[in-house]
This record gives sequence, structure tokens and C-alpha cells, in this order.
Amino acid sequence: MAQQMAERLHFSLRTFGAAMLALYLAMAADLAQPYWALMTVYIVSQPLAAAVRSKGLQRLTGTLVGSAAAVGTMAFLRNSPTLLCLAMAVWIGACLALSLLDRTPGSYALMLAGYTGAIIGFGSVGQPGEVFTVALARAEEIMLGTLCAGLVHSLWFPRSLGDTLHDQIAAWLAEADRWAINLLDGRAVDTSHRDRMRLANAANELHQLASHLPYDPSPLRETTAVVRALHDRMLLLIPLLASLADRLAALRAACPVLDAASRETIAQSRHWLASGDRRVPLTDQLAHLDALAAEAVPDGALGAYRAAMLIRLRDLLDTVAQARTLLDGLRPGHARHGAELHSMLGATAPRPLHSDPGLALVSGCAAAIAVLIACAAWIGLGWSEGAASAMMAGILCCLFAATDDPAPSIKVFGGSLLLAVPLAGIYRFMVFPVLDGFPMLVLSLAPALVGLGMLMLSPGRALLALVTLLNFCNALALQERVNADFAQFSNSTLSQFFGVFVAIFVTRSLRSLSAEASARRLLVQTWKQLALLARGGKAQLPADYASQMVDRLTLLVPRLANSPDPRLSGLDALEELRVGMDLVVLRGARALAAESRRTQLDDVLEAVAEHYRRRPTQQDDDAVPLQMAIDPVLASFTTDLPRQDPHVIASLLGLRRKLCPASPWPSASHAGSPAS
Repeated sequence: MAQQMAERLHFSLRTFGAAMLALYLAMAADLAQPYWALMTVYIVSQPLAAAVRSKGLQRLTGTLVGSAAAVGTMAFLRNSPTLLCLAMAVWIGACLALSLLDRTPGSYALMLAGYTGAIIGFGSVGQPGEVFTVALARAEEIMLGTLCAGLVHSLWFPRSLGDTLHDQIAAWLAEADRWAINLLDGRAVDTSHRDRMRLANAANELHQLASHLPYDPSPLRETTAVVRALHDRMLLLIPLLASLADRLAALRAACPVLDAASRETIAQSRHWLASGDRRVPLTDQLAHLDALAAEAVPDGALGAYRAAMLIRLRDLLDTVAQARTLLDGLRPGHARHGAELHSMLGATAPRPLHSDPGLALVSGCAAAIAVLIACAAWIGLGWSEGAASAMMAGILCCLFAATDDPAPSIKVFGGSLLLAVPLAGIYRFMVFPVLDGFPMLVLSLAPALVGLGMLMLSPGRALLALVTLLNFCNALALQERVNADFAQFSNSTLSQFFGVFVAIFVTRSLRSLSAEASARRLLVQTWKQLALLARGGKAQLPADYASQMVDRLTLLVPRLANSPDPRLSGLDALEELRVGMDLVVLRGARALAAESRRTQLDDVLEAVAEHYRRRPTQQDDDAVPLQMAIDPVLASFTTDLPRQDPHVIASLLGLRRKLCPASPWPSASHAGSPAS
């Protein structure tokens, strides 16, 4: 606890120092709105220096794009307020929709471009001829705040992303090893699902963290391709662990006492995983597993289960070995361009993430409508400070659009205004008039800003602390000379509250989703993707599919867990990931198969596609059509060894295990007895 408090205090002091430096330079340069530079420091500040630089660059890019849009729009529509409001609303909505489709850190620049245009455009309505001056001033102040934040966080005891990322990846792989060992030992069956979902969440967090790697000064910055390749293996390990758990459970249910060869292979694999020795080559062991799988398949049901287990074990060991080699490639002084490592980096590329075009469009429309409602009240009432409500409505609809229901977060923002505005009023009308000089200003601001800065790293209070701090700085409107106009201050505050009300009203009416509705939406998208994958509508690499599905799982699982519907809360979302990986294997095998085998695989793939196409509307799963499609093909393939790839048989068995769990083995007469 004491260490956490020390880290929070250190972060807060570092950020406060950067903020005061930005404010001093902005005032010394006589910039129009110095508090914009101050707020920028707090917006971009993160515990890791690389994340500060990354977010600062995105903020600067979004500001420049939004400023250009505001200047261009004002140039053409300065004499038509109605069209100007409409254009600004459409711009905000379009930028928000595009940002929601891009779930990388770069989406921040798109979202910021939207509401920056509104801040500058609406702020210049009274003086349209000054729009370029306002845009230039905002760009200068954002740039100044970004530079100060990046400089201070990089020089004042910076935290390196490289060290953090390396340690977290090593811990992730060690945890994956432990869970694989538990599976091989037959232990922790009741916690394996929870463990793999924790792996999925951690893989997603590491992916987001690694996106800042190009901005890190550590040597790890030069190994971005290695980190990307490592992330691919992490994504593949999750469905492999799920599949191995399923195959082991099936094999142990069919034969509680495994044959001697299987027991020996499992023991050797467990020993290798437990040793963590990256120097031990696996070539012979992998070849041995392939040979055992090929020999086991013709032995009926038990042989197919044994072969499927061996194949998944082989794939798991191969993926773990590659991950360990890649992890070694991150260490300083390692021969990073060795032939083995180089071959693993050839196919690395940015992996796709989950996106929801429909929800992105609705969110964009909701933001545009909120802005238009606020503009209608502003223009209709002749409200001198009404522009603040339009800006606030647009900003709030953008900031919280990624949540299922933005309204609660917007309410937190509104509650922060109730805290920040009175405090800012005390400073503006009671404290500032008696201050003399910048040092006294710094001393007066320190208690409020340092205290709120510490709370920004508190998980339960981070959102409230950040928005309270930003609203406080915005209400202060720090400039070279104190503005003590209480009427203007009150009118502007009232306008902001109206913007909050409009944002809540519109999001509640058009955009809010319950956790259950969001879970159903994600499930339907998953089923549609599986149907498309089975039909071959879009070819995907295993890592690409795993990336999208793991990303979707991290969104889906907490919503399933919180659903009151037992049909949703009882779903195992990892099973859909396993099905998808099996379909990827079958699609690849189909392209290389002979005509007769291709026809058989087509029948299976079409049946699976039809099952998932009908899944959103059917209440009960009908396994008969799937069983009739899969069983003849599986029986045929298991009697045509060694010409058939055991990976294909393992994938067919995986589909049957998931989609026809209660059906008996198709050809029981072929079932063999376990070897002694």
C-alpha cells in the first residue's frame, strides 16, 4: 500500500511539474488560452513515458485535423449558422464512427479531430474572422502541453515500457506453462476456463501496451516485429489450451487408464514444460508425436481421441517453443537475426481486432443529434454562452461511446462539474485576486492538482478524478489576467450542465445497451463470422482469426457472467474460438485435398455454416444435420491413413465434440481397446 501511494505521488508530482512548465511557457509566450496547454499535460500523462509520447502524438494529430476542418467549414458557412451547426454535427458523428471502427490507440486522433472541430468552430461563431487565429492558438497550446508532458515524463525518473513489456510477456508465458502442466496432470479442471480467460485478457492488454513500443527509448523498441510475433503465439496458445483440455477430457472419459505410450508422451511433455529449458530441441519429440497420432487414428473412437489429443499437444509444444525463442530475442545482446528467429518473423503483421460497424454508426448519429439539439437551444434562445452546451454534448458523446451504456459515465462527468465548478469559483473570485506572481499561483494550485493527480491512478476513482481535474482547469480558464466576471462564469457553467443533460438524454434514447443486449450482439457477430468462415467467404490466417476472437472474448465474457439469463451466463465463449480454429484448418485442408475429399469437406463446412447462420434465431440446437454431415466424413478419414492429415481428423473431431456433444461415436464397431 505504501509503495502504491509513493508511486501515485511520484506520478502526480511529475505531471504537476510538467503542467506548471506548460502553463508558464504559454503565459510567457502570451498565448491566448494558456490553460489548454495545462489541460493537455493531464490528458496525455500516463505512468509509462512511451505511452505519454504516443498519446501526445495522437492528440496533436487530431488537433491539427480538427482545426483544419473548423477553419474550412467556417470559411464556407460563416453566414449560415444552421448549416454550420449541421456540418459540425456531421463532422463529429463521422469522426466518432470511424474512431470506433479502429480500436487501436490511433482511434483517439480520429475522435479528437471530431470534437476539436466543434470546440474551435462553435467557439468562433461570434467572431468568424478570428477562426484561424483560434485554431492556430489551440494547435500551439496543444503542442506545447504535449512537448512539456513528454519531456518531463521522459527525463524525471521515467518508467521504461521495454522492461515492463518483457517482464509481463515472460510472466504470461510462465502462467501458460503452469496451466498446460495442470491440464496434463488432470488438475484444476474447474478453473481451467477462468485461467484461459485471464490469459485472453492479458494477451489483449499486452497488445495495447505493445502499440506504444515505437515511442519507447529502450532497446526493445528495435524488436517490434519480435513482439508482434510473440503476440501471435500468445493468441494461438489460448485456443490450443482450450482444445487440449477438451481432448484430454474426452480421452480420459473414454479410457480412464491411458495406454503406456500416451502416458509416457504426456510425462515427457510435462517435464519439458516444467523445466522451462529453451535450449532443449523439440524436433525429435514433435516428430514422435506426429507418428503416434498417425498410428492411433485407425483404432476407432479411442484412437481418434488419442490422435486428437496428441496433435493438440504437439501444436501446443511447438507454439510454446517458438514463444520461448522469441522471448529470448527480446533480451539485450541476443542474436536477433538468427535463421530460426528470422523465419518466425516473416509472416508477422498487424492483426485485426473486433469492430461493430452498426454500433459505430448509431454512436456517430447519436453524437450528431445531441449536438444539433444543443445548437437548436443555443440559437433558438439567443443564448450568449450556448456554444458551450453544444461543445459539451459532442465531447461527452465521443468520450464514452465505447461503453455499452455511456449514460452512467456521463453522469459521473456531470457530478464532477458539481465538485469542480464551486472549487474553481473559490479560486477565481477569492484566491486569484490576492495572488502576486507565478510562484504563488503554483503554490495555490498544488494542493488541488497534486491530490487529484494521485487519484488518477486509483482504479475505483480514476475517472472521477480525471474529469474533476479537467473540469476544474477548464472552469479556472487560467490566463495572464484574471477574469472575474461572475455572470459569464455562471452562464457558461449552466450551459455546460445543459450539454451534459442533452448527452444523457440522447444516449439513453438511442445508444444505451444493457450488458445482456451487448452480449447477445457480440454472440450474433461471432456466429455470423463462423458461418462466413465455414462458407469460405473470407480467407483468414489462424492468427488473424484468433486475434479477432480473443479480442471479442475479452468484451464478451464479463457481459455473459453478469447476464441474468442462464442461457447466456452458462455459455462457454472459448468453445466458439475452438470451432473457428478448427474451421481454419479444414478450409486450408480443403484447398489441398483431392476432388472426392474436397466434396466431403464441403458437406461438413456447409452444414456448420448453416448451423451458425440459423443460430441467432433458433432456440434449441439441432445436432442431427451436423451429425449426419460430420460422421461419414470422420469415419471415412479415420480409415484412410496415412494419406490423411491427422490435423484434419483432430479438427473434425473437435467440431463433433462441440456441435454434437451428446451423440454416440459414428462407428462404434471400429472402436479399439487401449493398449496395455
